[in-house]
Amino acid sequence: MTVSPPVHPADPTEIHRRLEVAVRAAREAGDLVLRRFRRPDLAVEWKSDASPVTIADREAEAHLRRSLEAAFPRDGILGEELGETTGTSGYRWILDPVDAPAPSSAAFRSSAPWWRWSGTGAAWSG
Repeated sequence: MTVSPPVHPADPTEIHRRLEVAVRAAREAGDLVLRRFRRPDLAVEWKSDASPVTIADREAEAHLRRSLEAAFPRDGILGEELGETTGTSGYRWILDPVDAPAPSSAAFRSSAPWWRWSGTGAAWSG
């Protein structure tokens, strides 16, 4: 495996490349979530902090992680459902694929995918 040197976060080529990967991965994760949208058999579990989580949350975050890790193996990732993986690149992805208030989780009526990428001196969200 070839390890490339860190890229300055303001490099427009790097920003564009990261945005392309993030948007593609988010669309794919959205397709996974939509397969479970408003299904009567969608089980909602309650985490220790009393917030809801479903298999759709976990599948979407797992997909985002795989996509980002494949494209940017040295980046860190912090996800709401699957915890943190530290990185060495100086970049960190923060993931919350199905961000829905508790009453609407089963149907995702108010949900919106959320991601954030940050590097030294810069951050982008979507």
